[in-house]
Amino acid sequence: MPEKNILIADDDKSIQKMFVKLLMNEGYRIFLASDGIEAVEVVRNNRIDLAILDIVMPQMDGVEALKGIKEIDKTIEVLMITGHAELDSLSQIIFKYGALDYLLKPFNIVELKLTVQIALRNRDLVLKNSLVKEELENHILELKRDFKEKTFRLRETQIKYRDIVENAIDAIVVAQDEYLKFANRNSAEITGYSKEEMLNTPFTEMIHQDDREMVLNMYRKRLRDEDAPPVYNFRVLRKDGTFFWVESTVVKTVWGERPATLNFMRDISERIKAQETLKIKDAVLARSINGIGLADLEGNVTYVNKAFLKMWGYSDEEEVIGKSIQRFLHKEAEGTEAIKKLRETGSYVDQITAVRKDGALFDARVSSNMITDESNKPVCMMVSFFDVTEQKKAEEFMMRSEKFSLLGQLSAGLAHELRNPLAVISSCSQFCLDNMSLERPVRENFQVIYRNSQRASNLINDLLSFARPDQLKRKAVDINEVLTRMLGMAELEVDPSHVTFVRRLRRGLPKMMGDEEKLGQVFLNLIQNSIQTTSGNGEIVLETGFIAPDNMVEVKVIDNGPGIPEDYRKRIFDPFFTTKDGGTGLGLSICHSIVEQHQGDISVECGEQGGTQVSVRLPVKQEVTEGV
Repeated sequence: MPEKNILIADDDKSIQKMFVKLLMNEGYRIFLASDGIEAVEVVRNNRIDLAILDIVMPQMDGVEALKGIKEIDKTIEVLMITGHAELDSLSQIIFKYGALDYLLKPFNIVELKLTVQIALRNRDLVLKNSLVKEELENHILELKRDFKEKTFRLRETQIKYRDIVENAIDAIVVAQDEYLKFANRNSAEITGYSKEEMLNTPFTEMIHQDDREMVLNMYRKRLRDEDAPPVYNFRVLRKDGTFFWVESTVVKTVWGERPATLNFMRDISERIKAQETLKIKDAVLARSINGIGLADLEGNVTYVNKAFLKMWGYSDEEEVIGKSIQRFLHKEAEGTEAIKKLRETGSYVDQITAVRKDGALFDARVSSNMITDESNKPVCMMVSFFDVTEQKKAEEFMMRSEKFSLLGQLSAGLAHELRNPLAVISSCSQFCLDNMSLERPVRENFQVIYRNSQRASNLINDLLSFARPDQLKRKAVDINEVLTRMLGMAELEVDPSHVTFVRRLRRGLPKMMGDEEKLGQVFLNLIQNSIQTTSGNGEIVLETGFIAPDNMVEVKVIDNGPGIPEDYRKRIFDPFFTTKDGGTGLGLSICHSIVEQHQGDISVECGEQGGTQVSVRLPVKQEVTEGV
């Protein structure tokens, strides 16, 4: 007997695997399809004896696939499979469209194998021009008997669980055609209606008028198998006109062989009332731009408002509740002092440095009071914080701008006046070295003069760069590429046994519009500073990233050197401030100027155990990111 070819069409891979496992062991050759279109195409290109089609499939369902297969070859036997049985569709699929049988999920393995055997035997009979009418009629009678048995088992199950449904603490109803077809005892009790009244009234009339459209929309979406939340809240009207809130859990079901919804409803009026009280409390506190927190007498946080969470970078108050208020301050001593003064005087006002969830620091003005009860006994502490970081930045920017403006004018004038005499000194010393026979001490002195004149000339160039920054030559810049190139230049000047470089460059960074040469000057300066700082077994980390909320690329140069004292950190971008022997104090000032020209910012942070991190953030232009 030739090998039998069976087509399995189902979009559920697990169903496919189940059929393959069962039927290949029986010696059949299996073809697979994930939708009706693929199934018809398989039949068109292969000799198929039997097609097993799922009714519900994407693109083309099983019924349409059945029609297409029969158009290609009427002798191919077809079995339909589904998770929802309907007598009307059974009759239509078998008598109108020519399917042999209709199998229900989950399958009975013995029944499935037997049905496949019958289908293939029918196929052989058809091909031999045998009459199959009598066998088909007998098979339909078998299906009817089987259906009666399944109906009996279904009714038996319904009887078993009826008492459970009737005695449930939730209201349970079945809705179909916008009427209730079933209501349990509790649903009648909580609404004040009798069951007869509920089953003969459109369910929308028992819903608050402000919620009717929403509930009806959810009901219709559920029946159409569209996306709808399985749990939602609405208001139910009692018979006396009052209403109460329910939480409804809804699933689609079949009632009387037709689609319906099964609804479990629980009275949540007290919960809603409590939530409304909390909403009012939160709304009042949320109107304050200050971060407000409550703490017990030991200083442990018991409540925070949304402004507090946002200010510190937390998303959930559970991350904060129960923690010591000192945990959110940069210096524990500040928290200890605040609690001490609160206990002594009942109030405390000062400015502190706070630490966000991600470790970033910010300045805040704090105002706190001891809350007492009616007998004046302390019960808790209330603390209000106001972020003054931007205010301080604005003040520092104004001071720096004024300082830089004055220094710029002075530098430009001074550079102009010094250029000429330096040019004379440099050219004369070079002439003497190149054209005169000089004794060794004299030659060495001329060499010193020439080198220092060149150094002074370079300093003048730095002064002019600082005083009159060149116009940026903007183009699309790959930050990782520029940083890698500058690192290569820096590595040529350092002993690899003394410094280790670690690259943490994020792939796929968007390009930004900038001056590639000037940005390279910034990165090279920062790398060289770190090399000079880390002597011996130093490690320098180069890290890049993307700050999505601000649409900025970020470059970090991190070293494990001794760090920078806090007093120095405030001045490192000031012109002429340096801690290096022979340094000019203009390198970081020029870096700061270049970054500001790019509308970016540069900052320095140091750990308590040493090490320095310089961060450069540069904006990404939209027109560039779209083209990358």
